[in-house]
Amino acid sequence: MNKGRAPFSCINKYIDTIIMIWESNILLKFLFGKCTEKEVSDVNAWLNESKYNQQTLSHLKSTVSSYL
Repeated sequence: MNKGRAPFSCINKYIDTIIMIWESNILLKFLFGKCTEKEVSDVNAWLNESKYNQQTLSHLKSTVSSYL
């Protein structure tokens, strides 16, 4: 096993986690109408990138609404 690569693997996983948390946070803010104009623009651009992104937001919306 190459021990020199293990720290980079951990760092990459950490960065991916931070990105997922940020994306989730901005999507939640979007659903609750708490985004800035720039964030709304970013979310709309993200939604236009793929059907998968649209489905992700739809799933998050249905999950959140079931807890309210």
